[in-house]
This record gives sequence, C-alpha cells and structure tokens, in this order.
Amino acid sequence: MRIEIISNLCIEALINAGFLKSTIFNYQGVIRRFKAFCDEKNVTEYSPQLGQLYANDVISKKTGKFSKQRFYLQGRFIRLLDSYINSGNFNLSMIPKEKIKPKNQKHKIIYENYYYYLNKKYENKNTIHFYEYGMYCLLHYLNKISIGSLNELTSEIVICYIQDSKPNRQREILCELRNIFRYLSRQDLVNSIAGIHATRHKRIIPTLTNEEITKIEFVINNNIVSLRNAAMVLMGMNYGIRACDIIKLRLSDINWGNETISFRQSKTGNLVCLPLTVAVGNALIKYITIERPNAPNNFVFIRQLAPFNPFTEHSACYNVVSKVFKKAGIEKGPNIWGMHFLRHNAASTMVKNEVPIETIAAILGHSSPNTTDIYITTDEKSLKSCVLPMIGISKEV
Repeated sequence: MRIEIISNLCIEALINAGFLKSTIFNYQGVIRRFKAFCDEKNVTEYSPQLGQLYANDVISKKTGKFSKQRFYLQGRFIRLLDSYINSGNFNLSMIPKEKIKPKNQKHKIIYENYYYYLNKKYENKNTIHFYEYGMYCLLHYLNKISIGSLNELTSEIVICYIQDSKPNRQREILCELRNIFRYLSRQDLVNSIAGIHATRHKRIIPTLTNEEITKIEFVINNNIVSLRNAAMVLMGMNYGIRACDIIKLRLSDINWGNETISFRQSKTGNLVCLPLTVAVGNALIKYITIERPNAPNNFVFIRQLAPFNPFTEHSACYNVVSKVFKKAGIEKGPNIWGMHFLRHNAASTMVKNEVPIETIAAILGHSSPNTTDIYITTDEKSLKSCVLPMIGISKEV
C-alpha cells in the first residue's frame, strides 16, 4: 500500500476514534518525518521492514541523542500501520505492560513452564500472579548464587533463601515455595520447610479521619475532580470494593430497578450483592450520562482519552485515589493510598457503626468472618470498654 494512503487512513481512524487534537497533531508530525524518511530512501510503498527501520530511528537530529518521544511515538505509529496491513483495521488498544522475566535463559524457560502450569491449574489471575512472582524471586536468588537448575535445590539453599529475604515477606515466600515444591514433586523440600512458621506482622489499620472525609466530600460535591474519579472513590469509601473488581465492573452489574450492584469477586469468586446507596447511585448516573465516553464496551469505568478502553491494571485505581486525595489536600504520610486504603476505611466505619461482623464480611466478600476480625482493632471506643479495671491489684505487682 502507498505510504500516502495508509498515513491518511491512520489519521482518519484516530479522528473517528475521538483522539484529542493535540494527539492527532503529534501523529501528523510523526507522519511528516516518516514521509521525509521514505523520500531519502526513495520508497513509496509501505512494508513492515521499512516500518521497523523508521521505528528504530530514535536519535534526534538536533541533539544527536536518544529521543524518548521518538521511541514511543514512532514505535506506536508503526504498530498501527502494521496492524492495518495484517488485519485491515488499526488496532488502537493499549499495549499491556510485559511481565518481568528472568534474564538467565535457562531460568526463563523454567519460569515460562511454571507460568503455563499455573494457568492450567488456577483461574484467578491474582493467584497466578502471586505464585509466578514467587518463582521469579526464587530464580533471581538462584542466579545470584550461580545455580542454573531447580534440580540443584537443597534444603540448605532453601533455608538460606528464606533467611536472606525480608521478614515481612517470609510468610508469602513459604506459601510460594510450598506450591513450587509440589510442582517439582520434591516432597523432601516440602518437608524441610514444614516446621517453619514466619512471624505474622499485624500493623495498625490506617483509616481516614473525619476531617479528611469532609475534605474528600467537598472536592467531590463541588466538581473539583472528574465525575468518574468521584464515583470510583465513593464506591471505595462506601463498599470497600477491591481495585481489581472496580475496573471489571460492568454496566449490566448495576440493577437500577432493584437498586443493587452485583458482581463476582476476582479474588475469592464469591458473588457479592450490594445496595445502591443514594450517594453512589447519584455519582454513577452523573458520570454515565454526562462524562462517560460513548465507547463500544460494557465497562462502567473507562479511559477518558481515546482509545476509550477499560482499565487493564488495577494500578489505575491508585492513580485515581491519589488525584482525589491531592485535590482534597490530604497528605500521604506513612499511609497506603489506593482502593485498599478505602477498603480498610469502609470496613472500619462499618465496625464503628456496630454492623455485625458477618454482614461486613459479606459486603467485603471475605470467605470467612474471621478474616474481618482485624478491623475490630480500629474501634477505639469499643476496645476501651473491654479493658479490665486496675482496682485491687497489689502495688508490688
């Protein structure tokens, strides 16, 4: 296909998809440079080989140094052209981040085989990610001590690996190792760590103060933040929904007639049905009818810039909460930010309002009420009533 034609079709596709004028302007600049690049080579027909040459041309003519802007824009532009050549359509979807893999070639094969095994055994992506990260960390350690095969693993090496790890990671590491050793059919290694019990660190659950909640409500009610971000934060504060579930929430999950939100949790697989509160319902309807782009998908929360795709990673929720908190003037300090922080706050608020633990567990989607018990520690008023009087105790004691 002629370069002039495919370039014009690309710009037309970007315009039809609703990309910003500034983005289209940047692509027009890339196309001008591409045409000049092709003129120098006396080429008028596009080919993937030609595209790859242009994508690799990332040295700035002005500075003579690597240009990050050229690297991203030109690479993205060529991927668009190649997608059209291969399928007849421009693939405008975002490219997900690649997983971190071992650099050692032998370890890379071990890692990929384990990843394939995990995908066959488990359906939950979070579970797969948890165990694959455990394999990555183990292989990273083995690479440092120059061990290339898992067959060389001994009890002594495993114990040294656990000892060299951070104390707050040891519980997770033991769980990861048990799964790896079962995968390897190494019962001897399973037995070697059977008696090890890492210390469980229970920190104080962070929550928002009444003053901070007032600040957040102010920026939401006065349209200081986007309607999408306001709705997402309100859902986190009211229901404590996990980030991985918020980004997967679909329009069909909201029953406006029965005033409920129903979805199946990604982590536990539990079906959760929540009442649609007035605050959350109003925030959702304002976002959906006023601000949400007319995108060809059923997800509630999507990107505000073209392509209007759903979020691919729950780290997007962290950025949303961070933006709202900064607008509200809330300092991060030692606290964690993101939906998990709002989840803690929602659970703690329900405890203080004397909602039964079983109900809180159902709202949060916990598999057992025992998991929810930790939030009892945030209710200072009720804890004080549990303290025994000191009257009658000997001064010597």
